Amino acid sequence: MRIVALIIIGVAGAGLYAWYVTIVARRNRVTEALSGIDVQLQQRHDLIPNLLAIARRFMEHERSLMAEITELRAKAFQQVGERDFSKVSEKFEMEAKLGQRMDQLLVLAENYPALRSDGPMLEAQRAYSEVEGNVAAARRFYNASVADLTNAVQIFPGPLLMGLAGVTSLPPAFKALDAARAPIDASQHL
Repeated sequence: MRIVALIIIGVAGAGLYAWYVTIVARRNRVTEALSGIDVQLQQRHDLIPNLLAIARRFMEHERSLMAEITELRAKAFQQVGERDFSKVSEKFEMEAKLGQRMDQLLVLAENYPALRSDGPMLEAQRAYSEVEGNVAAARRFYNASVADLTNAVQIFPGPLLMGLAGVTSLPPAFKALDAARAPIDASQHL
C-alpha cells in the first residue's frame, strides 16, 4: 500500500514538474519572440533616417510629418528591448503610430514624381517594405507564443505553478490599431 502511495506521489510530482518546465519554456519563447520583434524594429528604426533624408530633398511641404516621424522614432527607439509584459502594449502602440506615419509618408511620396523615380528612394522603400514583412512575421510568432503561454498557465495546474515559473502577468497579444481595422475608403486614395 505504501509503495502505491509513493508511486502516486512520484507520478504527481513528475507531472507538476513537467508542467512547470512547459510554462518556463513558453515564457522564454515569448521573450524570444519579443527579441525577434525588436530585431526587426531596430532595422526599421535604422531605415527611417535614410528615408527621411532622401524625402527631405524633394518634400519641402511635408516637414511637419517628417518631424513627427523623427519624434515618434526617438520615443519608439527607447522602448526597444522592453521585456516587462505590462509595458509591451505601450511599445506596440508606439510602433503602430510610427508605422502609420511612415505609411503616410510613403503614400505622400507618390505625389512627387522626382522622388518616386529616385534610385536611393526606391531602394529604401523596398528595404522598408521587406522589414515591414519581417515585423509582421515576428508579430505572428509572438502572438503564437503568447497563446501557448496563456494556455499553459490557464489549464490546471498552470494557475498554481505560474508564479513559481516566473510568470506574474500574461503578456498582451499584438493587436492592430482601431484605425487599421476600419473599412478603407477607396476615394481617399484616388
